[in-house]
Amino acid sequence: MPFGEQMSFVAAPWVEQNYDSQDGWRAEATLSLKQALFRGDEWAVAVQAGALWNSHPALNQCGEAGAELRFLVGSSLPAEGAFVNLEAATRALEGGCESERFDFTAGYRPSHDWLLMGQVFLEAAREGDEAVKAQFTLVRFGDSGRGIQFGLRNRIDGGARETALVIGLWGAPGD
Repeated sequence: MPFGEQMSFVAAPWVEQNYDSQDGWRAEATLSLKQALFRGDEWAVAVQAGALWNSHPALNQCGEAGAELRFLVGSSLPAEGAFVNLEAATRALEGGCESERFDFTAGYRPSHDWLLMGQVFLEAAREGDEAVKAQFTLVRFGDSGRGIQFGLRNRIDGGARETALVIGLWGAPGD
């Protein structure tokens, strides 16, 4: 939700069925403010800071609540409708649990109604395992600007397979 030309409110919740947790599910949510630092014809740079909630922290001494600071850089590519985006985040949960996350996205929007994306995520806890996951999704937008996302995500670093079906809802600008 924009608060003007340079600042917006970002709500990013997700939930998944997960048999690795005792409850059989896992969820996370961030509520943040994002400030654009630079916007050009082909580049954008922003910083985002906010609250983080994680339903099942990796280490037992970690709390569920914390904070996240994220740096974002995106660029359109010479091919019409193509883009790349790189995000780096540092996270801290109650109890001193800290981690970093790097997200790389390449996308192509062949028309107003469709968006194809490939993403790679690196999650690195300061105490614990690293995980590298890849995700491929397709987003279908309606006339309202809202979209529904479908895809698959899997761990690609040789660790335990974590194949997941991705379903997402995208809001229209101003929602």
